[in-house]
Amino acid sequence: MVINVGVLEHPLKLYKTQNDYLRQWVEHRNKYLEALLAMEAPPNPQKCSICDGDGTYRCLGCFSQPLFCTQCCWKQHYMLPFHQIKQCMGTFFEDLSLCLAGMVLHLGHHGQPCPSGVPEGMDQHANRVPFPVDVPPFLWVPQGGNHLTLVDMTGIHLLQVRYCICPTSQPFHMQLLELGLLSTTIDQPKTAFSFSVLNDLIHDNLECGTSASNYYNKL
Repeated sequence: MVINVGVLEHPLKLYKTQNDYLRQWVEHRNKYLEALLAMEAPPNPQKCSICDGDGTYRCLGCFSQPLFCTQCCWKQHYMLPFHQIKQCMGTFFEDLSLCLAGMVLHLGHHGQPCPSGVPEGMDQHANRVPFPVDVPPFLWVPQGGNHLTLVDMTGIHLLQVRYCICPTSQPFHMQLLELGLLSTTIDQPKTAFSFSVLNDLIHDNLECGTSASNYYNKL
């Protein structure tokens, strides 16, 4: 018995190519563009995602980029100091930093101010001053206060830091180390690197041959 097998003029495709997926997406590109543009404007109502207060800040690091009032922004980022935020300016958002939003990183008391006060010679408050327009907000340094430059995989950050000065407290550089931050100096730390950025630098150097200077420029 002979079985005739016909040849399909247009063979069935068992998988989709990259072009097939792009053709599907092209049909929705205008909707994508509208959604992306809508995300740049403050939502209505403009409420804090925690307390329903006035949503002043949007966090780019938190999932879904929620809005926060000032107090909730500080509380939510006590353990997330490397997140980048934007401030609502009416009809749009403008780049800002947690430092300029007034957040202070308190060490030694689970995010609470040290009951022994502020270290001698350390200003307790930072004041805003005019900043150069060509300097990104996360590098703006207000006058006054004790600011620490923190280098992380997410970039370079400036934060106001208040160390614990209780009689049993560790030296400042050890307080940073206990939080996973390696200070560049022993006395009066001014710059510290997170363990995650140091590990990532090692991996980049081993796998890609990236030099320390090129890696820093990338940040």
